[in-house]
Amino acid sequence: MKSPEDFVVGDVIETVFVGGAKKYLQITGIDDIFHRDRHSPLAANSTESFAAVTALNPPIDQIYWIYEIELDGNLRMLLKQPAATNRWGTNTSPQGGMIWDLFSPKVDIWIAQDYPPNVQIVNDINVTITPVLFWIGKRFGVREVAKPSAYTTAKIGGLPE
Repeated sequence: MKSPEDFVVGDVIETVFVGGAKKYLQITGIDDIFHRDRHSPLAANSTESFAAVTALNPPIDQIYWIYEIELDGNLRMLLKQPAATNRWGTNTSPQGGMIWDLFSPKVDIWIAQDYPPNVQIVNDINVTITPVLFWIGKRFGVREVAKPSAYTTAKIGGLPE
């Protein structure tokens, strides 16, 4: 299986969504992502509410692969993707979903439209701090194709395996 760092235009990605739905997407373009996400000041010994990183909600013809999240400050970050949905799957809420407590900046997160990551910052120290997150990865232009004989699988949402 090919690593996302080695993808080239023309490669096909099998995207597997939470619940098992699959799509086959052919890469039409590749670009780097470096997104700076500045949060409001966070008081000493407090926790933010979960919030979607809406700047990382790609258009329908793109998917994002994040391989590193740098957190500027002596903080912890909880990550959920996707947010929980109601029983009909029509309303999302960042208050539910799968939680991943990040201690390492290295991640393997695939993001498709309507599946942006949700983060919660925890300040365990005795001073107020302004959290800044740096999301580093790749942006892939894609178009849906029929299932080919060769592809690489990418899991959209949930915890990495």
